[in-house]
Amino acid sequence: MVLNLELNVVEIKQETPDVKSFKLDLGMQTVDYKPGQYFMVELDIESDEKIKPLSIASSPTEEFILICTKSGESDFKHKLDSLKVGDKIKVKGPMGIFVLKEDAKEIMFLSGGIGVTPFRNMIKYASDNKLPIKMTLLYSNKTPADIVFEDQWHSFEKENPNLKVIHTITNAEGDDWQGRKGRIDEKMIKENCSDINNAVFYICGPPGMVDGLTNLLKSMNVPQQNIKIEKFEGY
Repeated sequence: MVLNLELNVVEIKQETPDVKSFKLDLGMQTVDYKPGQYFMVELDIESDEKIKPLSIASSPTEEFILICTKSGESDFKHKLDSLKVGDKIKVKGPMGIFVLKEDAKEIMFLSGGIGVTPFRNMIKYASDNKLPIKMTLLYSNKTPADIVFEDQWHSFEKENPNLKVIHTITNAEGDDWQGRKGRIDEKMIKENCSDINNAVFYICGPPGMVDGLTNLLKSMNVPQQNIKIEKFEGY
């Protein structure tokens, strides 16, 4: 059911140099949403672009709503960036069909940058409900400083033995970064997927990345019905 809500901002966190998260208080309200869905967020600005979709980063198992934004030059982004604790945000939803397939045996999440937000939702939900899904997150960023929810991924892995999180950095400079380097590619996917033909692949990130990985999976003969995509346009 689509709801129109006005929620209070109770916490704002600078997740990375250009990504903020906003924790919204549900109060006495109950919102029934599926892991992976989004809200249409409306801000109080005189602009045609005052309403935009934002993925829900929180899980239905949590008693708050978490949304994230990356800084930008649009009126919407400027207004969102200026919000303070105690301000209100209007949201409409939940919406979307990019949702967790709860009966999957294996899932691979392929993500870049802020595109990881719906995957925090899905992974937290699957972990809290102890769903027997083998899950792997391949998460690509330009630098280690760009990793959103970095501390949480470590905690989630400790809590869920079925989860593996692999970070890969495309612009690693110097010798400080000891993890994976480069973009998500066929080799990385094959090394971490036990059953290419039956695993479900979720891809979320910038349009170019999503298109590239979709084409890569098709070239690897991954069945079309096992490829789920969501593009994060910049605005």
